[in-house]
Amino acid sequence: MGTRADNFEKALIGAGFGLATKEQHQGETRAHTRDLPTVVRTEIAGLYRGLGGVRDDADFTAGAWDLATVDGLFIEFDEELHFNRYREPTLRVPWVDRLPWSSAYRHYSASGEAHCLRACQANGWANPSTDRMFGGSDRKGFFLDLGSSRWKQRALYDAVRDAYALHTPGIRLARVSIFDRTGGLEVGKAMNSGTPLDPAALRDFIRARTTGPLQPGGSTNTSWQIHSEREPMTLTEAGRN
Repeated sequence: MGTRADNFEKALIGAGFGLATKEQHQGETRAHTRDLPTVVRTEIAGLYRGLGGVRDDADFTAGAWDLATVDGLFIEFDEELHFNRYREPTLRVPWVDRLPWSSAYRHYSASGEAHCLRACQANGWANPSTDRMFGGSDRKGFFLDLGSSRWKQRALYDAVRDAYALHTPGIRLARVSIFDRTGGLEVGKAMNSGTPLDPAALRDFIRARTTGPLQPGGSTNTSWQIHSEREPMTLTEAGRN
């Protein structure tokens, strides 16, 4: 993680979150689709093909979680590369509105692509693995027939994590974007400068952004715990553009 993400970790610790070590949380089960309800698996496979996927994959496994607390809350810290034309349609499948970040993330994805492109290094646009997954990429910065295979993969795997958190018993996930505001501060700008986030405001924000598996009646389980000695476009168009 870079300085901004490191500062966010420090802010979480300062707010009373007991974070698992990198070895501990990267050993946790990664988000995958193989055990999700059939309709959700089908929707994720449809997202893949709508984004231009060329393989016959029926199931997908995302990479390691960004952060995890010692009591099992996963936290994703989403920087510029998570917000672009490919993420936006993954936030429009039927169950997404049950995620507490869905509306904000649709807005960031629709408005944040210029930031995404500026932050994108060469391997953040395409690599051999993502090109095999999506049939190649256009030259960096161009959205002709192929666009960016790495951006597509990141959007797909973010959707996998969202679906896994929402539909898997015992899994809780909170997403925080650099564009979010808490305690009157924009998270990314504060973390860039090392400006502390208000601990109470951050705890409340994480709590509001925490989701879990669906409960009877369609509500979500947002139970959580603080550990502290002191007191959280359409698919066809996206794949083509």
